[in-house]
Amino acid sequence: MTTDTATTPQDAPDAAEKAGPLTVVRQLVARHYLVLVLVALCVAVGAARPSFWGVGNLSNVLFQASFVGLAACGMTMLIAAGLLDLSVGGVIAVASIAVATVLPHTTIGGAIALALVIGAVLGLVNGLLVTYVKIAPFIATLGTLYLFLGLAFIWTSGKVVPITSSNYRATTTGTLGWVPVPFLVFVVLAFVTYLVLQRTYFGRTLRAFGSNERAAELAGLPVARVKVGVFVVAGICFALAGVFMAGRLSSAEGNMAMGFEMDVIAAVVVGGTALRGGRATTFGTVVGAVLFAVLANALNLLAVASYWQYVLTGTVLVTAVALGARRSAAAEVRGAG
Repeated sequence: MTTDTATTPQDAPDAAEKAGPLTVVRQLVARHYLVLVLVALCVAVGAARPSFWGVGNLSNVLFQASFVGLAACGMTMLIAAGLLDLSVGGVIAVASIAVATVLPHTTIGGAIALALVIGAVLGLVNGLLVTYVKIAPFIATLGTLYLFLGLAFIWTSGKVVPITSSNYRATTTGTLGWVPVPFLVFVVLAFVTYLVLQRTYFGRTLRAFGSNERAAELAGLPVARVKVGVFVVAGICFALAGVFMAGRLSSAEGNMAMGFEMDVIAAVVVGGTALRGGRATTFGTVVGAVLFAVLANALNLLAVASYWQYVLTGTVLVTAVALGARRSAAAEVRGAG
């Protein structure tokens, strides 16, 4: 006969109830730690430089976040599928130059549609190389990055192509209140990306072969078709980023997005999407894009030298990825039990 009443069924709910709120708080902190980092960074920078909270500055931060974020939506789907695309800068350059070239001869809608079609075609090239030519995504898209950049420089003869349409600039750089239109488009695209990944057969398939491609093939899933399709969708997202970037710069040129792919990948990975594939978080991508935009803005406001900006940005990236990896490993261990 036992006298231990701490483990009786009647007391179990009470114990769970007492531990419940703390457990919920820990889970929320673990799941949304990046939001806390973003809030803490904003508060700290705002305290050091009150001008950070100025409407003009906040609008500029959201502008910067939107360019990375629009491309990051496409990259989120690719990484969830266990893929990668390094040709982002090349796709943006070609699509933007196309817009700048045809704007004097067509409507704004026609120019944007052409850019998106070009993005889809360039994405299709990447998809075919990876899926049917069997080139590793890293190598295939690194090669097409240089190919697309070469095409952009040949197209413009290495010159800057100005965008003279004031209507186009007003459309792509407008604001609703103080919130930039590109950021609103980014939020909508992020929500659509979430729906595609979580609520469609296409999204479930790409996450399945991102986890285990061989198992997905044996299950009869259309891996090849979806793999090509996700590169096409990503190309469209990259081109859309180029559409707004060209409007912001009032011009287009071959090197306008050189190295941009690293910012995009960083935003996705820091946001919590697993590089090994199979898992994605579009909310994390939004937070990651805003976090890097705030960090860059903060370093500029604080007059930090450019070389230290690289060091600090890299440190944030490595730390965030390390924390995310530890959280994932811990979750896998708990789940295994």
